[in-house]
Amino acid sequence: MRTLEQINNIKQYFSNPYSVENFVSADDIVELISIYDRCNKTIKNTGPVTVDVNNLLNEPVLQRLLEGIKTEIGSFEFAAGLFFKTDYPHIIHNDDTFELPNTVYKAITIPLAVEGLGIPKLCFFDQCYFHGPAKFFNGDADIPTYYNQQVYDYRNVDGIVDSPFIDEYRYFTHLKPNWLHGLSLQSAIDWIPTQAIIFDSVRLHCASDFRSLGIKSKLGLSIFTKRL
Repeated sequence: MRTLEQINNIKQYFSNPYSVENFVSADDIVELISIYDRCNKTIKNTGPVTVDVNNLLNEPVLQRLLEGIKTEIGSFEFAAGLFFKTDYPHIIHNDDTFELPNTVYKAITIPLAVEGLGIPKLCFFDQCYFHGPAKFFNGDADIPTYYNQQVYDYRNVDGIVDSPFIDEYRYFTHLKPNWLHGLSLQSAIDWIPTQAIIFDSVRLHCASDFRSLGIKSKLGLSIFTKRL
């Protein structure tokens, strides 16, 4: 677990989640989807089909993307990245690392394609978790995950509130209500191709239940950074 000093060091670089319009071009999206299509895929036991981009960083379109991120958030060290395609909305998680560096920084999600009509959301909570990659199942037990640790008790979640979740539950019909207990909604950002969604890696977040809109799947790219 991180110390209070390490946590405060990370917090000084916090910002609210936000989106950047026209962060990538339509041509860039075509190139990125082409890379995803031709690469070997990994299917996680929790559903998403992924492609690791760590060995693809010499691709010109990814070089342009990384330069755009640098312009937006300042100098950074690339930590990890992956394409993901999912037909099930992501549950509550953070994007931390088991290495627990002092320098964990921003995560960047690039929506690439939506199969179906409507606009899904990427939803952010006021709360953060500073002690490694985790998924959040308040009050439950024995739920398998692919990589993340399971958090069943929110006592070590930063900013927890002692009240039931009262915000836009319509976004979260894929979640058990008790998983949301103690959390509060910070924002729900439209998930639109060509945009980038930028947020602190330790912030709790999840997808909206896009299936309720008739959307069958989403394809995106996530980049995770460390601060130099």
